[in-house]
Amino acid sequence: MRRTSVLRFLTLVVVASFALAGPLAPLAHAQQPAQPAQPAQPAQPDLFQETLKAQRASDRAQGFYVAGAVVVNVFLIPGRAITCAAGAAVGAAMLVVTLGSGYRAATAITREGCGGKWVVKGDDLRPETPAPLVVEPMR
Repeated sequence: MRRTSVLRFLTLVVVASFALAGPLAPLAHAQQPAQPAQPAQPAQPDLFQETLKAQRASDRAQGFYVAGAVVVNVFLIPGRAITCAAGAAVGAAMLVVTLGSGYRAATAITREGCGGKWVVKGDDLRPETPAPLVVEPMR
C-alpha cells in the first residue's frame, strides 16, 4: 500500500506541474529577451571607401573614360559581330561534318565567338584601384 500511495503522489505532482506550466507557457514566450548590458554598435561604413566613391563620381576624368569607351565600341562591336558570325558558321559546318554528333563542340565554338560583353562603358575602363595620391621619386 505504501508503494501505491507514493506512485499516486508522484503522479499527482507531475499532473499538477503540467497543469500549472500549460497556461503559463504562452506568457513565458511573450516576454521580451533581456537587453545586453552594452548595446551593440551598428557597423559603420568604411569612410575611406565612401570618400573614394564620392571622388570618383565627381572626377573630371570621367569624361575621358566615356570618350575612351566610345572609341573602343567603334572597333569592338563590329569585331564581335564578325567573330560571332564566323563562330556560328564554323559551328554549323562542324554539325554538318559530324552529322550532328559534335553539337557540344559546335555550341562551344559559337558561344566563344558570341559570348562576353558587347558594349563597353566608361566605368569598365576605369582601374579597380585608385592611383596613389603621393608620387614617390624614383631611386
